[in-house]
Amino acid sequence: MREKIKGVRRMVDELRIYTLRPGAMPAYLGLAERVAVPVRGDRYGTLLGFWANEVGAANAVVNLWRHETLETRKALRRELEALPEWRDRYLAGVRPLMLRQVVRFLDAVLPLAQPATPGPHWYEQRLFQTRPGEAGALAEALAREGEPGQIAVWTSFAGPINEVVQLLAHADPAARLATSLHARDGVLARHASRIQEVETSLMRPAPHSPLR
Repeated sequence: MREKIKGVRRMVDELRIYTLRPGAMPAYLGLAERVAVPVRGDRYGTLLGFWANEVGAANAVVNLWRHETLETRKALRRELEALPEWRDRYLAGVRPLMLRQVVRFLDAVLPLAQPATPGPHWYEQRLFQTRPGEAGALAEALAREGEPGQIAVWTSFAGPINEVVQLLAHADPAARLATSLHARDGVLARHASRIQEVETSLMRPAPHSPLR
């Protein structure tokens, strides 16, 4: 099974990105905090982080969950969707607010860690679309290089493929903008031969996010 390597079970991380209708962010975050998180708890996957984009795709929310296996996720998802409170209060409320949802299932190359400095933080999500066959090499290079603020690196195995997801934590936007992706020694210059496209977003943690 893909979840086991050398006898050690590997958890599955799930990245969910929801694009909302313009102006719907406050209503969505309110429903997530008041209904979704209390109903789910960590019984249907463990919540790792929940963010609202401020720069980049500004009408998007990002949430990150961890599951034991894809099989357990599927079973628990069926249980969750059968709950009247989830179906009638949460889903009925958020459907009119959302334009689309994209889900990625991720393998951790650099497992998620807490930021090294006290929060609150601004978080940066980078989605690298790589040339076919280059995702693993890029992810390993990013993990090895240890860019300041980096707290996780993944490769996707379902959803958009040939993709690397990098998560960083910054003290504030100025700390992020103190360095440039386009600098002579920046990540795009170092790995230009592997990358086809990159999308970045600066995100604020929601009040109910475990990562702050």
